Amino acid sequence: MTEKDLVLPLRRIPPLGEFLDALQIKPAGLAAQLFTGVYNQLFVWSTDLRAQYDQYYCVEYPTLAAYLEIAHEIYLEPTELEKTHILKIKAPGGVLEEAYDDNVRDTVIDCVRKLESSYED
Repeated sequence: MTEKDLVLPLRRIPPLGEFLDALQIKPAGLAAQLFTGVYNQLFVWSTDLRAQYDQYYCVEYPTLAAYLEIAHEIYLEPTELEKTHILKIKAPGGVLEEAYDDNVRDTVIDCVRKLESSYED
């Protein structure tokens, strides 16, 4: 895994409307268009490594943890390994790009984590 890749272990993928609402973005504006792209980067165009393991690699690797560590150099806590989705986002771009001056990566990740924790409660 490269340093620019992002890994998000999640119990569920939030619907677009819930994601925008959590970021306090109105659904019909310019920000909604921009953050629909962010949503797609995180939840649509990412690779679900758990699904990939279950479908293809469970015969090759004894555990999900082994698959993640050996094939992707990803090391997760046991609680993260229990999540339904383990999304790998290859070098997020646009407003999520860390080199972009006004990047909102931390804000978006914090929002996703809040949505996740509210779902777990």
